[in-house]
Amino acid sequence: MGNYFLRTKKEKGTASVYLRVQKRNPKLNILVCSKVSVDIQQWDKVTQDVAKWNDYCKTQDGRKVKKTLDSISSAIDNLISQGIYDKARIDEVVEAVVFREERERQRIQEEEERQEQERLRQIKEQEEEARKADVILFLENFLEGIKNGRIKNGAENYTLNTCKVWSNFLGILKRFIQIYPFTWKDINKALADRFVSFMEKNGYMVTSINKYIICFKAMIQNAMDQELHNNLIALRAFSKKKIQETDKAKEIYLTKAELQALYEMPLEGLKDKVRDVFLVGCYTCQRFSDYARLEKENFTKTAKGTKVVRIVQEKTGNDVVIPILNDNLLHIAEKYGYDIPKVNDVILNRYIKQILKELSSTVPSLARKERTLLTMKEREKEKQGLVSFERDNKGNVIKPRYELVSSHTARRSGITNLYLSGNFDTYQMMSISGHRDEKTFYEYIKLSSDEVADSIAKKMDERKEAISNERLF
Repeated sequence: MGNYFLRTKKEKGTASVYLRVQKRNPKLNILVCSKVSVDIQQWDKVTQDVAKWNDYCKTQDGRKVKKTLDSISSAIDNLISQGIYDKARIDEVVEAVVFREERERQRIQEEEERQEQERLRQIKEQEEEARKADVILFLENFLEGIKNGRIKNGAENYTLNTCKVWSNFLGILKRFIQIYPFTWKDINKALADRFVSFMEKNGYMVTSINKYIICFKAMIQNAMDQELHNNLIALRAFSKKKIQETDKAKEIYLTKAELQALYEMPLEGLKDKVRDVFLVGCYTCQRFSDYARLEKENFTKTAKGTKVVRIVQEKTGNDVVIPILNDNLLHIAEKYGYDIPKVNDVILNRYIKQILKELSSTVPSLARKERTLLTMKEREKEKQGLVSFERDNKGNVIKPRYELVSSHTARRSGITNLYLSGNFDTYQMMSISGHRDEKTFYEYIKLSSDEVADSIAKKMDERKEAISNERLF
């Protein structure tokens, strides 16, 4: 207490406590500001005698002041014992002592802030990892992107039909992941097998299973491209199932004679329009999404005057030029001023069955029973007792051919009849249908074994006739 004093003329307020450092040998007399601030009146009062100072040091403020001043004295004594008398060095140790606690508080605060930032960073990192690992979230964002055009298929927008397929896949995956939770890193052959088994147990046909396997593989690749995972095993985990004819619902085609009878059938109103739209599909060999939207601008001519239908296929974006090979197509187009009536696929699928059922009274081949498979909805309705289906003596579902016709039958009928005509090579037929892949193209040709045999026999007869004619000359 004796070495410390105030250097101020003020009687009130606060002031810094000073210390005089003195030494005889070597001679030393340094005035040091302790940087400890005290109340002037209180200081003057408690430094009058030792008792009051001791009482003051028992208070919270007094203990703090005494502790700091004692630490300063100790630090200065330590310097002097080392022969360090430099004023600047003494000021440094004083400042270190005075602000040690403040710096410690600051250090603790900074450490707490650092730890909090690290905690928040880890939470954010975990959330980001969880987001990256969330397969459903990725698929939902992807589906939204292809629907609104943000995500492109090359340079083109995804078609409505493709969006529908991805939407169906999302629904399947949501149900699957509730039973078998997984992230990108968990995808392997075992999970792929579980996914296929899941669809099989839920009654999906092999063709549908393969379609959604393609979606799954595309999703994995897309996520890898976005660096959401690096699971190379996932890319090799899925394999398409081999499709047997027994795995598919019966896919029929309508013969030229049946199509002609349909064309000549007297109809009115909506049935008349449905029949005409369906026949346009048969005569152009196109998908419903293309043949149902033909307008006047699609009917043109080539430079040599050949009448054609020009379209850009909605599903593939392929430019297709279809020669008008049947006058019936031309007459239907003329009937509507070359603007083909607009009929949605639900209406067409419902009415074309009714129309062909009526036609079967005069065209018996349309009523011929064919073995087929039930759709998931049909199986569910049968299970609930809402409907029943005819079966043969082996328990196979059988339906009349007119019930097996849908909007897509038009494309199969057109392609199959092109093939049966024998007038076109594969390249020419694929040019009309818009196919790029020969294997897929031939899947549209729906011939029975008898029809194949008849086709071969016909070609042999034509060959024999040609040889016979050559011998005449």
